[in-house]
Amino acid sequence: MDGAIIDSKLLKSQMALHGVSAKDLEKAQNWSPATTHRKINGKVAFKAPEIQACVELLGLDPITAGKIFFYR
Repeated sequence: MDGAIIDSKLLKSQMALHGVSAKDLEKAQNWSPATTHRKINGKVAFKAPEIQACVELLGLDPITAGKIFFYR
């Protein structure tokens, strides 16, 4: 899957829980601040490699990752 609809609230809560800021995510993904904002807020879809990087950075289990990145 090339892009995904996300559950932004769950993503933000997991970021807070794991002490990962938007700036940390921005640096890890090599995004601009604007792209980071759009991705975190569900305005722009995540691509598969970006999802994998987030899963690794946040240490997400498969169920939580699925709830965040494949939200419907």
